[in-house]
Amino acid sequence: MNNKDLGKEERQKLLLASFSEKTPKQMRTIRNNLNNRITSFEQEMKLGKSLPALQASNVLFDFDLKDCRILLAAAKKVIKTH
Repeated sequence: MNNKDLGKEERQKLLLASFSEKTPKQMRTIRNNLNNRITSFEQEMKLGKSLPALQASNVLFDFDLKDCRILLAAAKKVIKTH
């Protein structure tokens, strides 16, 4: 089953649930990916720059700015507890 088979809310819940199973290095990678995606969203809004589409296999596929910020806040909490 890939990301296209699940709805956005289900994928977000699964990703959040998987945070507890990730290593500190994996969590830092997720945090960095989220920071980069948020920066891309912000550049798109400010500069009108087109945001690159993510493939369905990407963990952040179809997440919008709000979703990424929610995930980033959760990732930061997990990183602090590791």
